[in-house]
Amino acid sequence: MSTGKLSIAVLAAVFAASFGFADSASAAKKLAYDQAWAVCKAKMDKAGVPGSLQANERYIRGSNCMKRYGYRI
Repeated sequence: MSTGKLSIAVLAAVFAASFGFADSASAAKKLAYDQAWAVCKAKMDKAGVPGSLQANERYIRGSNCMKRYGYRI
């Protein structure tokens, strides 16, 4: 095996391992659905996102926030 192929194989292994470590680290910090919604709702309330007359904006911002935590609305 040439050194070029060996270095590519090592680089691929390191790259794959880094994704594995990132997934396990983020899985440990994942919030429950109710917790994530509470955080998102608090952020929207703090930002003053309107809720009654312009509910579509609040829905879109809430769904984008939940997507950051790994949930879909």
